[in-house]
Amino acid sequence: MRKYAAIIFCSLFLLSCNGDPPIVGAPQMKGKNIDENMINANKTIAQAEETAIDEYVGRRGWKMEKLSEGARLWEYDKGKGPKVQYEDSVSIHYDIEAINGTKIYSNIAEKYVAGRRQQMIGLDQAVLRLSHGSKAKVILPSSLAYGIGGDGNRIPQSTILVIDVTIE
Repeated sequence: MRKYAAIIFCSLFLLSCNGDPPIVGAPQMKGKNIDENMINANKTIAQAEETAIDEYVGRRGWKMEKLSEGARLWEYDKGKGPKVQYEDSVSIHYDIEAINGTKIYSNIAEKYVAGRRQQMIGLDQAVLRLSHGSKAKVILPSSLAYGIGGDGNRIPQSTILVIDVTIE
């Protein structure tokens, strides 16, 4: 499904970036048409990712909450500590895999300042809903993870991420 969305996006992008000189008297694709094509391509990609996430969650029977910007959260082990607040510095541990099951990173530990909208914006949303000691699964559509570029290392472009996170 993601492959088709990527193909559609690339096709629309390439069609909107025609380098040929204009033909006199022919209608030209101006700013509004290009913008509409890009908006439609982005909507198509977002819908394809939404469908893939729904199917993934359904197969696993997870009871995930959909957060305001589109990340999914399932707190499978509620923490007994205080809720993470904006600008709190917390230690997080996490594993990341692609929605297709490919392991990407494991056993990552880092200090994290909540609310700073760091690289993975969707993870930031989720951390702010958890408490110290919580364990959760977080699913990020590519737009809330590393976007169309990936991380330049192990996360491919336009990848939906599944993160298993522990807040300490």
